[in-house]
Amino acid sequence: MDQQPQPPLTIAAASLAWAAAQRARRKPLAANTIASYCDAWSSFAAWAGRQDKRLVAEIAVTDLARWIDSLTRKADGTAQTYSHGALAICKFLADCGELACDLSLLRMHLRDALPRAPAGRAPDVPDLRRLVTCYDAELPVGEPGSARERQRLNRLRNAALLHMLFSTGARISELLALATDDVRDDNGAIAARVQVVGKGDRRRAVFIRQHAGRALGRYLMSRRIAFPHAEALFISHGPRGAGQRLNRTTAWTIVTVAAQTVSDQIEAEGRRREARLLRETTPHTFRHFVAMWLLNEGAQLSEVSALLGHANTHITEQYYARHTDERLQELHDQFAPDPE
Repeated sequence: MDQQPQPPLTIAAASLAWAAAQRARRKPLAANTIASYCDAWSSFAAWAGRQDKRLVAEIAVTDLARWIDSLTRKADGTAQTYSHGALAICKFLADCGELACDLSLLRMHLRDALPRAPAGRAPDVPDLRRLVTCYDAELPVGEPGSARERQRLNRLRNAALLHMLFSTGARISELLALATDDVRDDNGAIAARVQVVGKGDRRRAVFIRQHAGRALGRYLMSRRIAFPHAEALFISHGPRGAGQRLNRTTAWTIVTVAAQTVSDQIEAEGRRREARLLRETTPHTFRHFVAMWLLNEGAQLSEVSALLGHANTHITEQYYARHTDERLQELHDQFAPDPE
């Protein structure tokens, strides 16, 4: 019996086909990467719809470049990231015989458009050394299960989370995925080195300095009676979700509330620019701070890249490397020529 011809593939459905093919691979891309590429394609599909294009076969060699150009005119900082995702899906469509235009020409036009996109660069990074101690003051012990005791445990947990971000430079998702057993050595003490699982399921070591170890130790010791069986390193203390792994939204709130608190204090001291930078702090800012600090102290780019878990040093250099004015002045004073 003859097979019925398949209907033409629509641009909107192309990312679904690509994602299904990815998940069927023996080693698919990470789930977050698949989602990111699908988001990029959704943006392209919306643009194509405004050009009255519905089918993959209608994509022309200049379309990705024109779409990227529309993103840059809107000052959309995601243009570089979006281009990677859209191009990956176009390559899949070409391999499937769905793309009518020449992939190499499409790639060429896209490459020509990308220099007009905002270049990725390391942002200005606030000094986080004061922020990391925001939750350090311990609250009085309350009755087990009371609101006062939950507040005390929350503060100890929040302090431990900030210290871990500051010490390790790890992604917030990597820290939230840790279990209590992951951070203990064979003697039950807080380990100086732990393994985290990063993007692409790549494992790497991160390092817990003494200040972070002390904060973790205080938190785990204080919660052992109320939550003796909790396996996750960072948990909710209730009243809802008590004992469950802390979610990403709450972790971000912990960081941003601390940043707002400390920035208000700094602004009251008259340091408005520093306060403005600090207000923009997220968990990811800690990675930028760690990278900047290590590079300014003389660490090699390849070493910092390995500590952050980057696939290559280009990512570290483009998005994380920033030298302080003090470091640049030190280099200038040391190496700049003097008149004869």
